[in-house]
Amino acid sequence: MSQMHTPCWYPAASIEERLKQLQDAHRDFGPGSQHFLSSSVQIPWERAISPNKVPYYINHQAQTTCWDHPKMTELYQALADMNNIKFSAYRTAMKLRKVQKALRLDLVALSSLVDVFREQELQQGEHVMDVVEMIHSLTSLYEKLEEERSILVNIPLCVDMCLNWLLNVYDSARNGKMRALSFKMGLVSLCNADVQEKYKYLFRQVSGAGGLTDQRHLSLLLHEAIQIPRQLGEVAAFGGSNVEPSVRSCFRVAPGKPAIEVSHFLEWMSLEPQSMVWLPVLHRVAAAESTKHQAKCYVCKQCPIKGFRYRSLKQFNVDICQTCFLTGRTTKGKKLHYPIMEYYTPTTSGERMRDFAKTLKNKFRSKQYFTKHPQRGYLPVQSVLEAESTETPCSSPKLPHADTHSRIEHYASRRLHMYAQDINTFYYFLPSLSLFAGVPVWDSMFCAGFLMNCGAG
Repeated sequence: MSQMHTPCWYPAASIEERLKQLQDAHRDFGPGSQHFLSSSVQIPWERAISPNKVPYYINHQAQTTCWDHPKMTELYQALADMNNIKFSAYRTAMKLRKVQKALRLDLVALSSLVDVFREQELQQGEHVMDVVEMIHSLTSLYEKLEEERSILVNIPLCVDMCLNWLLNVYDSARNGKMRALSFKMGLVSLCNADVQEKYKYLFRQVSGAGGLTDQRHLSLLLHEAIQIPRQLGEVAAFGGSNVEPSVRSCFRVAPGKPAIEVSHFLEWMSLEPQSMVWLPVLHRVAAAESTKHQAKCYVCKQCPIKGFRYRSLKQFNVDICQTCFLTGRTTKGKKLHYPIMEYYTPTTSGERMRDFAKTLKNKFRSKQYFTKHPQRGYLPVQSVLEAESTETPCSSPKLPHADTHSRIEHYASRRLHMYAQDINTFYYFLPSLSLFAGVPVWDSMFCAGFLMNCGAG
C-alpha cells in the first residue's frame, strides 16, 4: 500500500524533451500555425517557413529555394507575355486583371472585405500586421467567399498566392511586417466592386473624424497605391514613386483648403490622374471582356470584335480590335489616323450617329488643328520618375537548398539593400510636348493622344 503513494520522479531531460514536443506541436498545429497551407504545393515542392513566419518554397528535385510560390512563378511568366502591349496604362491594367483572376479576387465583394477587416480589428491603417495576422484575414476572406458564392475554393492555394502577391508588393525584403493600410489597398484595388465605391472606401481609410484628409495622409494613400504598378515594373509611366506632385494636383480641386472632402477626391479621380489611371482602366478591361461589337476589324478582319473596340474619328468605317490596336499591328499601306474613340460596351444608334458627325467634321480639319487641340484621356502630372524597367520582373531568384535558413536571411538583407538603392536611383523628367506623327509623345505612353473613353463608367 505504501508503494502506491510513492511519488514518481522523471529525469529533467525527459521533462525538457516533452516540453519541446508540446511547443513544436503548438507551433505546427496551434492557432498561429501555417500547417494547413502545406497542401498549396505539390511534389517535388515543399512549403517552408522562415523564422519571421514568412513562407518560402523548396524544390527538392532542383535543390533550390525561392520566395515565390510555384504558381506565382508561372503567373509572372504569363504577365511577361503582355509586354508587347504598347500603352502602359492598358499593359498594367491587363496584367492586374490576370493577377486579380489568379487570386480569385474578382469574385470577392467589397462588403466581404469590410466585414473581414472589422472581424480582424484592422480599422486602424497604421496598425502593423505580421504574417500570421495576414493569413488569418485571408483565410477568413476565402472561407466567406466559398460560403457566399457557394463555390469550391482551394483555400490553401488562394491564401498562399494572395499572401505571396501582397508580400511582393509591400514587403519585398520579406521582413514579415505590413501596415494594415497596405494590406487593405492591395485587396480593395483588386476586389469586385464599383470603382467609385473603391475610391470612397480608400479615402475613408486616411480621413479624420470630420471626413477630411490633409496632404500628409493623402500622400500615404497614393504611396500605397503606386506600389502596385511598381511591382509590375511600370511605375515610371505613372509618375514614379514620388507622389507629392499628385497630392498637389488633387488639392488644386479645393484651392486654399488645408484638407479635402471625399467629393473633392472623387472629382479629382474622375479626371483619371496619371498616378492612378491604371485603376479605372482595370475596370474598363474587366467590363470589356464579355463585350461583342458587331463590326469587323480593319486590320485582322475579326468579326465580331471582342473586348475593346477602337473607331477612327478621321476615317469612315475604320474599326480596330483591341489586339491590333494595343500591339500596334497595322496592314501594309494602311495607316490609322487619330482621333480615336474607345468603346468597351456595345454602341447605340445615337453613338453611331454622333461618331459619323464627328468624323465628317474632322475630315475638314488639318493636322495642325489636332496639334493645337490635343485631348488627353488622363490628367498629366509633372513628377520625378524612376529609372525602372517597363517589363514585368521575373520571379524571385532561386537559392541552393543547403543551409536554407541562413541563405534565406542573407537573401532578405540583400533584397532590402537593393530596394533602398532603387529608391535613391531616379532622374528628373518633364512631359514632352513635341509631336511624333501628330500624336504627343507623352500621350502615346498611355494610349491617350486624342483617345476618348466611351461607355458605362
